Amino acid sequence: MRPSPIIGIVDDDPDVRRSLDSLVRSAGMTARCFASAEDLLDDAGQAALACIVTDLHMPGLTGLDLQAEIARRGWRQPVILMTAYPTNSARGQALAAGAVAFLSKPVDPDALLDAIEQVAG
Repeated sequence: MRPSPIIGIVDDDPDVRRSLDSLVRSAGMTARCFASAEDLLDDAGQAALACIVTDLHMPGLTGLDLQAEIARRGWRQPVILMTAYPTNSARGQALAAGAVAFLSKPVDPDALLDAIEQVAG
């Protein structure tokens, strides 16, 4: 039996992290939650992550900054960005840099799970 994928969740809002953790677990996957992009980047266990779901607007490094740093480091995890304040510019930048999905908050649970399962399932 294959182990369940581990999904990295990066959001500065603890309620969003708890909600996404519950959603991911309900789909039979495991979540590892991080309060900031910096916390994820400092984590020694990042290689175990099947994909990374991140908020766009956070203090410190933004989701786009995180996406760029993941690419710079040569990490292979697909990135899914989400935001309560979507703009065409941010969407275009994220997708051009290889994001799997760019979702608006509140995130449709089915759309998020579909995007995760597309790359990690």
